[in-house]
Parts: sequence; structure tokens; C-alpha cells
Amino acid sequence: MNQNSNQFTWNQESVDNLAHDAASEIRVVRPLLKLYGKQGAYTGNILGHQIISSKQDKDISSSLSIPINQSLTPLILSCDFTLQQEQFSDVDALNTLVVEAAYRIAVAEDAVILLGSDAQTFIKRLNVKADENYLANQARLFPKGAKQVGQDRSILDCIVGGIADLEKNGRIGRYAAIVSLDLYQEAMKPRTSAMDAPIYEIRPLLIEDGFRHSQVLPPRTGVIFSLNGDGVKIAVPVDTSVEFVEEKKDAFLQVVEQIRLVVDVPEAIVALR
Repeated sequence: MNQNSNQFTWNQESVDNLAHDAASEIRVVRPLLKLYGKQGAYTGNILGHQIISSKQDKDISSSLSIPINQSLTPLILSCDFTLQQEQFSDVDALNTLVVEAAYRIAVAEDAVILLGSDAQTFIKRLNVKADENYLANQARLFPKGAKQVGQDRSILDCIVGGIADLEKNGRIGRYAAIVSLDLYQEAMKPRTSAMDAPIYEIRPLLIEDGFRHSQVLPPRTGVIFSLNGDGVKIAVPVDTSVEFVEEKKDAFLQVVEQIRLVVDVPEAIVALR
């Protein structure tokens, strides 16, 4: 129990659990990824292990290697909220603000993981803060410069083609795809009967619950990646939680988290085309 001079009291564990659960219900990308590194404290850098092979560098032998000193910058996402003095004893007001802020952080997290520095405009609309310099250094799942899928290409063709591209890169098995809402709708829309939608042909190609949509992706775009090996994962030094900032007449708090997408095998990710 935390208590401040003007009698604002709150239960840290309770609101942290509330924020964590609210964010978990919303996330699209993180549930697909392996958790990497230590948790529980802010960190200034994440140690990366991006792999190189003879295909990438002619001066290196056919064996795989990992260059040393791969320091990756994690990103803090935060969403501020204010509890007025008259609401200090209103637990429902606190909980409502925590849940809303956690929701916005979760959506911002998906935007950062998918779009990297291009997520800035999107997360600002959510009233979520992120250091622009740190954001510029983030990895991304959706390849920069990726084109829209042609109108003549079905979503099934895109998924199959993406798998073929990954196999050419030597990434075989455990595929997952994230697509824009319109491509997701196309996958769910029946051709002739309720059981004739493309999704029934797509699902066997992907891991369980491995076909998802995200509102942050541009129309008619998507990404597919292989989760075999240890090439794509996420570091979460600080998971979604609530921090007290200060109390004046009102109480100022924030929901925060620190994350970093870690891509050690870039060939494990391709855009749908």
C-alpha cells in the first residue's frame, strides 16, 4: 500500500496486475514471440546476437558466426493519467484509468514492433510517449518499403508465396502471419459457402493462432515470419505496470513498459507480396 500526504492511497500489486491483464488481452504480436533476456528492471541496452554467414560476407568461412558488441537500445513506452483529489478514494476511477492507459500501451507496443520508427505518428494519437531517438533505433517486423499486395493476388497466394520466400532463405516451419484488416477480411470471407473461406486453407500452413490482423498495418499489407530457431524474439525488461509520478493537488501516475524487438536472423521475416 502506497500513501502520500493528501491521503491518496493505492495498492501497487493490484493495479499492476490490472494493467498487465488489460494489456495482455489486446496485444497482437508479443504472444507469438519468444521472451528474451532478464525482466524486472530498466536497462540501457539489450545484447543482440545477429548471425552472419558466408552468404552475407564473402570474407567469412561457411560456418556461422555472431559479431561481438551488438548493443541494442530498448524503448520505454508511457501513458500518463491524472487522478483528481476528489477521486482519491474512488477505486473504480483509478482502475478505469489504469485499464485505458494499459490498452493504449499495448496498441503502441504492437505499432513499435511492426513499424519501428514509423510508429511515431500512430502512438502519438494514442497519447503514448516514446523517446524519438530511441524509437529511431528499434527493429521492426514489417519491412521498411514493403509494397501493397496486388489486387490480383489472393490472400492464400500471398501466404503460400511468403512461405516459399522464407524457405528460399533457409527458414522452414513454424510460420506466423500478421496482416492488415482488409486482408484478414478477405481470408475470412466465404467463396461459395461458409466452409469455403480461404482461412481454412491458410490455417494448416501456420502455427496455432498464427494468423492475426493489426490495425497499425497499411491497407493490403502483411508480414510472415518463421519462429523456428531463435531468430525473432522480444525483450521485456519492464512489463506493463503502473508508476506513481507525483502528487500536488491531484495525483499523477503513468502506465509504463520497456521493450525491444530482437531480430537475430533477418532472413526469418518477409513481407507479403
